[in-house]
Amino acid sequence: MSTAAEMKIPVKPAASVWRGPDPVNLDEQVRFFHENGFVILRNVIGKPELDELDRELNRLAEQHATLPHIREGYNLEPRQDASRRTPTFRKIGGITDLSPAFNQLMRHPRVVASLHAIMGKSIYLYRDVVMMKPARVGREKPWHQDSVYWPWEPMQLVSAMTALDDASPENGCLQVIPATHHESVQHYGQELQIDIDDAMQAKTVYVPLKAGDTLLFHSLLLHGSEPNTSAQDRRVIIVSYRPDGLNFIGKGQREPDIVVSRQA
Repeated sequence: MSTAAEMKIPVKPAASVWRGPDPVNLDEQVRFFHENGFVILRNVIGKPELDELDRELNRLAEQHATLPHIREGYNLEPRQDASRRTPTFRKIGGITDLSPAFNQLMRHPRVVASLHAIMGKSIYLYRDVVMMKPARVGREKPWHQDSVYWPWEPMQLVSAMTALDDASPENGCLQVIPATHHESVQHYGQELQIDIDDAMQAKTVYVPLKAGDTLLFHSLLLHGSEPNTSAQDRRVIIVSYRPDGLNFIGKGQREPDIVVSRQA
């Protein structure tokens, strides 16, 4: 019989939907980020760039049998969609090494400008992954804080999630609990998750994104997402960046630094 700590509590629908306003001025973006743990940059890339990224993902899907294992590699959804011609991925890691178009997005000037304002003069790559939440089979992600998985202290990384499709409550867009990025909380289980109480549930917010929008969020911001039971895919690229001054606390040898941007 499963104990309470082993039981997986489903992610519930969020209490509200984020509708802005989204700060545009760089100083306002930084202030909003430090207060809330996230900020949205609208229309970072347009349709030509999105079409190119879509072609790249199709190319990688066609070549899945020979994809190299870069950083965390890739894996497939446990439930496959039999109507698709190519396998249904859950994620593709090391995407900026696999695709020049995704490498260019990692260094997008608007994103990098905001990151420098938030993080300081040096920005390094920590993680780069396309997360798929395919129509009908995309799994939920329990509530968690990213930094509990990551071998860096203090826990001050920032992720940029760029939507490759429109992300909505219907297809499993991200939920967040604003201003939960100031301290880490205890996680449990193989998937390292937390359960939220009624008071926290009342503060949950859907963060819908249009394709081409980028969500910047702190590595301690509590977030999760429901499964995708809709007919619309929900694909995002998440690039996680670290600043100078963090200590590596992982096992084994750390990977060489990959500089994304450095100001004089």
